[in-house]
Parts: sequence; structure tokens; C-alpha cells
Amino acid sequence: MATIKDIAKEAKVSPATVSNVLNGKDNVSSDKIQRVMQVVEEMGYAINEKAQNLRKGAAKVLAVVVPNIYDKTYIDFFSNFKDYAERREYVVDLYITNDNGDYEKKQIQRIKSRMTEGVAVFTSISDGSKPYFEAGFSKEDVIFISCKQSYSSKFIGYDGRQVGENIAKRVLSGGYKKVALLTGPLTNTSKKEFYDSFFERINNSDKISEIYGLITTEQCSHQSVVKIFTHMCPDVVVTDSLSLAEIIKAVYQNFYSNNPMDIISLSPVYTVPEMDIIKYEIDYRKMGIEAASYLINRNWESSNEIIIQPKGFSDWQRLRANSEEKVLNVLSIGSPTTSALKTVVNLYEYNTGVKIRITELHSESMYDLMKNWGPELSYDIVRMGKDWFPNFGKLVFEPLSSIDREITSVLDGYLPNALRNYAYLDEEIYALPGTPSIQLLFYRKDLFEDTRVKRLYYEMYKQTLEVPKTFEEYNQIARFFTRRFNNESPVEYGCTFTSGEPELVGVEFLMRYFSHSETLIDEKGDIFYSIEAAEKALKETSDSWNCSSKEKHMWWTDTAKEFAEGNTAMSIHMINHVSGFVGTDSKVRGKLGWSVVPGNNPMLGGSVLGISKYSNNKEEALRFLKWLSRDDIGTATVLLGGMSAKNAAYDDAEVNNSYPWLDYAKKCFENSRGNYCPTKDGEKVVLKELQNLLGLAVREGIMGNIDMDNVIKFARSSYERIKKKRNDKF
Repeated sequence: MATIKDIAKEAKVSPATVSNVLNGKDNVSSDKIQRVMQVVEEMGYAINEKAQNLRKGAAKVLAVVVPNIYDKTYIDFFSNFKDYAERREYVVDLYITNDNGDYEKKQIQRIKSRMTEGVAVFTSISDGSKPYFEAGFSKEDVIFISCKQSYSSKFIGYDGRQVGENIAKRVLSGGYKKVALLTGPLTNTSKKEFYDSFFERINNSDKISEIYGLITTEQCSHQSVVKIFTHMCPDVVVTDSLSLAEIIKAVYQNFYSNNPMDIISLSPVYTVPEMDIIKYEIDYRKMGIEAASYLINRNWESSNEIIIQPKGFSDWQRLRANSEEKVLNVLSIGSPTTSALKTVVNLYEYNTGVKIRITELHSESMYDLMKNWGPELSYDIVRMGKDWFPNFGKLVFEPLSSIDREITSVLDGYLPNALRNYAYLDEEIYALPGTPSIQLLFYRKDLFEDTRVKRLYYEMYKQTLEVPKTFEEYNQIARFFTRRFNNESPVEYGCTFTSGEPELVGVEFLMRYFSHSETLIDEKGDIFYSIEAAEKALKETSDSWNCSSKEKHMWWTDTAKEFAEGNTAMSIHMINHVSGFVGTDSKVRGKLGWSVVPGNNPMLGGSVLGISKYSNNKEEALRFLKWLSRDDIGTATVLLGGMSAKNAAYDDAEVNNSYPWLDYAKKCFENSRGNYCPTKDGEKVVLKELQNLLGLAVREGIMGNIDMDNVIKFARSSYERIKKKRNDKF
């Protein structure tokens, strides 16, 4: 096996230099870094992470102890704990006890020998705190999940009595007469409280004619289920474990399905519904994040416990049945969210019997329809671009308050500023936020943190390679990563650029303009409130274009696909187009960083959902919009690749595991200042027209068809012609 001395000899450097390179220190030249890493690769040298951590003076190891790894409860907890910790450069070890307390005690010494800083444990020991503390862990080092200890140990869990009460209320309100309760071993204090409070509430009711309780183990779970069905014909079986619920479901459907029966189960959170089991959801994902946060940050103050409020019942069952078939026709601009919507509406059709027909149009065709909206267009619901809403909202949509005077009562839980930007026109609600979107800067974090790349950048510019805060910095970094300007760049291009249509080039220009000025049109109605901002933005747009592939992408999804191919260092995108970054074909998956766009004034995008003023099904259409605006539906839509306006979707741990930039995007929504286009006498400017004319002028300039000095003049004269044509029309 190769040693550091072997590498030093072959690379013709000192052992100290090899050590500095392997430990990521930036005091070595890019040439030496390249030589060392080339020899490391050739010799197959494996860095000992544990020894490396010890040299740095911090083991940075955490442990999670669970009974098994097939139960989604423990999978959810561990995956979110691990994700949170690894983003903060911790190593997470997993220990499985098979729900055996004696085996867990043997594992404790192994955990301690790994110099583990903290442990999160679903203990199988009746008094779990004692052996951990006897092994040398302090009370601050171990956090017990779902099982309180006799010592004043740290604890994260749920209120078992509350859960038992709530499920008992559901049983009593459901008209059930014969009730069975099946649980695993009650070593978990939260589950024991659940068991006791459920029976206490049920036994005090005269609505139940028969109740049967049974405690089982994993090994005899099938026999226990059969024992229930041979003892009684239950109307409902309640259980504390989804794995048990699945066994109950299988035995029932195969052998006892002649008698109708429901299953109610404690469950981890599910974003997509399971129709055969009524779930009472506990958020173990959040528990995992909270546990990792505490063990890393030690950020609890006086309390020894965190009680996670359950999400409660996930009511995906039928909302109501229609005696006659109804159809809602939906017109939607094309986007990844439309694809997700086509999947989600299947659930609405199943629940209500209402058929949802979605017509998807490209931007240009949709825009032409908006301009000529009339009663001959038989659509009930329209999903239009946010930028068109100020101009076409009143032409196309019926005010929602005229359909439901209490519409404001269902407007809770939206993203910051979503209602202001995506619902109101002149203080009246014309739409519900459909898919709010905002620009983020995505960059190859692996490249920005590469020791040799950072050193090479410093040698070239005498500056530290950091995420750009201005477009001037953005273009300098883009040039560094563009191989035609720097033949040592690890990628071909520095940034992406969407240039297939003038409108898209217009957006590329405007996002740079708005980094210098929030106002585009002055009080006289002339574009370029700030000529200086326009000139800077034009140069920055041209510089970015020269650092891109110069492919004529026809839409944002095409540019996102190019970035996902892994040959570009940076890309700015609306977040509703980037789900492909985590796709199976993505070469940037796991390598991404994200930040606010340079200039810290991102443009907003996305869509709104409204009801056509000519619809004959306005009340049914509004019911559908309210359903789409539910927290659980919004969360499912995002997980399926779309977007939502609901806070719940951005707070969901599974969603954030899939699209980890969404939590950051939520903060950007809250801080967005917006982009203003006031005009003389309150005249509304169609932003699409502005983007088109600006894009046409800028594209002609950056491609060399007109002199760059004349681009702004060309754009201004084009805008004056549009204004005159519009004024002549009216």
C-alpha cells in the first residue's frame, strides 16, 4: 500500500506538501496540487478519513441506534439525521439492535470506541440511559427518541396520550362497534401512553360493543393478526406501526375480506397517499433533523425535551360523490408543474368523480389566446404566467370573491408575498397562487471547493474563489471556468445562457438590469429609468454570453438540462425548471450549491390559477382550486416535480431531501424586493412585449449584428413604436 513518502517521491515534492494537499490546505501551488493528485490517483492511495479527522483535532462522528432498517419510521429518522449532519461535514454511523436490549448494550462500547460525539437512539433497553452514561457519555451527548428515561435525559418524541385520545375520537366518531388494537412491545414510553389513553377513552364510551387488545412481537406478528380475526370480526383495527398495518391489510384482503373493515395506524409522514390505510402521521423526519441539530449545535436552552406535534390524519379518502358526471376544462401554460398536475388530478377525480381535462399550450399560443379571450373559449380554469396576470387577469378571470364571499378564509399558509404578487389586482382577489417561482444561482460546489481550482483562481486573479455577489464577479468566475479563455478549466463553460427566443434574452438582460436598478420605466413612460444601469447590464449580458455554450435553447428547461449535463460551472434559473438537477441522468446531482442571484434582486416568475369569467361551472371550479391549494396536495405536487405556493411544501423534510434548495428559496421569496415598471397615467406595460423588444435588441448586439453602442437606442425606438401603435389602437 502506497504511503505519503511514496507519493512525495513520485510527485517530486516533500511529504509535508503531500500532507497539505491531502488535507485541503491552500498554501500549495496549483502545479504541485495537480502533480500530487495525479500520483494519488495512479497509486490508488485511500485517504484515512478517521485519521484525517484526528489530525484536525475533531472526530466529528455521530451515531444513530435503531431497532431495524425496514420500518419507514427509522428510515425517515435516519435519512434526515444523516443528511443534516453530513451537510455540516459530520460522519454518521448506523447501529441496528434488532430490538434486543442485550445486543444494544454490546453496541454501546463500539460506539464509544469510535470517538463518537453524540448519539440518537431508539433504545430497546428498559432503562436505556444508564448503560450509555456508564460507558462515559454525558447527559448532553445522548438523545433518546420516543422513549423518556428515568434520568433527566434529552428526549425528542410525541405526546402519546394526545395521539391515543385523537385516534380514539376518530374511532368513536366513525360509527364502529367492534374495535381491535394491535401493538408491538410497549418498551417505548410514547407508545405505552398511546396504548393506555386509547383504551381509557374507548372503555369509557357506550358506543363500542366489543374491544380486543393484543401486544405482539415481530416474530409472531402474522399469527397475532390471525388471532384477532379468529377472535372477532372487527369493524376497525388500530395499530401503532405501519409495518403491522401492512400485515393486517394483507391477511384481511387474502382471507377475511367478506366483512368490511378499516385499518387505522400510527405512521410516519407520507407525501403520496396510501388509500387502504387511514394514517395518523408522526413526523419522524423532523425528529431526525431536530436530533442532529441538537447534537451538533447543542442548542437547547433549559428544557430537556422537544415534543413534535403530530401531523394527524392524512384524509385522502373520498371528499364527496357526484351523482352526475361533471367535467372541468383546464387551460395551462406548459411547464414541469403541468406534468405533476396531470398526475395529482387523478386523485381528485377518484375522490369526487369530477373529470379534469387539461389542455397544455406553449407560451406563444397561450399568449395569443389571452389577448383574445371570449365566451367562445370553453375553459373553466386557466393557469397563466405571473407576468401576464396584471394585463390579462381582469380580461380572463372572474373575481373569486364574487363566487365565494368568504374566499379570504382559505388564504392561510402561503409563501411570503405570494398573495400580493400572485392573487390580487387592485385590492381584489382574481386568482390563487399557482406556482410561484424565483431565480436562484446554482453553482458546482465541488468545483468551488476543489483545492487546485481555488489555488489556480487565486494565482490568476489574486482573489479568493467565492460565490459571486455581483454580475461583475459572476462574469469573472465564468470566464475563469470557460476553457476557451482558460485551458486549465475542469469544465467547458463558465455559465449558461438562454437565447433561443428574444423574450428569453430579454429576461437574461433584465435580471442583470434589476441588479442595478429596481425600476425599468420612468415617470414619463420611457424605458431605462437608469441609462447607467442599462449600459452596465448590457456589458454584463454580453460577457455572460461569451462564457456560455451559445446554444439556442428555446426554453428554460433546455438550459437547465444543459447545466445538468455537468460541463458548466454556474447557472441562474427559476426554481420551477430545475427538478432535473436531481434526476437519474443528472451529472450535477450531489455536487450543487445555491445562492441568491448576483445583485440580490431576483426576478419572480411562475403562474397563477383563476376561473374563467365565462365558465358555467364556477363553484365546482373553485372547489377544485381550493383542493389544489391544500397543504398536502401542494406537498405532493412538489415531490412529483412541480411547484406549490404553500409553506408546508417547503417545510416538508422529504421535499427538502429531494430538492434541498427550496428552504433557501423560501427565504428569497420573503426578501424579494420586486421589479417595478410604472408607466405614465397608470398605463400597464405588457412585460412580455418589453422582454421581446429588449431581447431582440440585446441579441442583435451580442451576436454582432448591430453595434453595441446602438443597442439601447434600438430598444428605445422599438418601444416607442409599440407605444404609438397601442395608443393609435385606442
